[in-house]
Amino acid sequence: MSRAPEHPADFERKVLECWHDSATHWQQLIDQDSVASRIITSPAIEQAVLSYQPSRVLDVGCGEGWLARKLAKRGFQVTGVDAVESLVNAARAQDPHSHYLCLEYDALPGPLADCQFDLAVCNFSLFGDQSVQRLVTTLLDLLPAHGHLLIQTLHPLSACQGDYREGWRNSQWQGLNEHGQQLGEAPPWFFRSLAGWLTLLQQSGRLVHMQEPLDPETRLPLSALFHVQPVRQQDRNKP
Repeated sequence: MSRAPEHPADFERKVLECWHDSATHWQQLIDQDSVASRIITSPAIEQAVLSYQPSRVLDVGCGEGWLARKLAKRGFQVTGVDAVESLVNAARAQDPHSHYLCLEYDALPGPLADCQFDLAVCNFSLFGDQSVQRLVTTLLDLLPAHGHLLIQTLHPLSACQGDYREGWRNSQWQGLNEHGQQLGEAPPWFFRSLAGWLTLLQQSGRLVHMQEPLDPETRLPLSALFHVQPVRQQDRNKP
């Protein structure tokens, strides 16, 4: 049994380690449509992107590239970024026309510093604490004033499991692997309240819209989908 992380940096490293270890199983879950909530959340993020009709899209945490492929088929220029090499390789194999990079989030903007994007999207790809704040600021700085950052994440109301205090949580994979067994260790994640998300986003940008895709059976929100515009550094401290 692995030792539980003790410090914030340990949790951040553990997130990436778990994704590396379970990347193959995750791809199987996606290929087999084994994550039931995606019936609602996947169309939600796709339609959110389409509503802005961007020319160039940056998909951060693209995984095996399902969203990038969807957008590329609609004629958008897409760059996908993920820290897990096996997932990036799978995305490249399925979509040779888009551009994929294997980069850890803290390495951004890196080779993308001189690139121009109309929109950046993080679809269920933000698990950390301080790393998320840094990434949001970095992505907003890459966008023009009229650009948008879309973030879809588990809705705090549905994800809190009866404890609404912010902090690191353990998680479990949904679904089974090809042998009918539970998947390997799932990554920890940092739970934020809705107020926590709003505060984080407003520190770096301007929240212009929020969606709450609902579970049609429970009538509870499955996700929170934030639409954020850049605020330039000189304007961030203005009232």
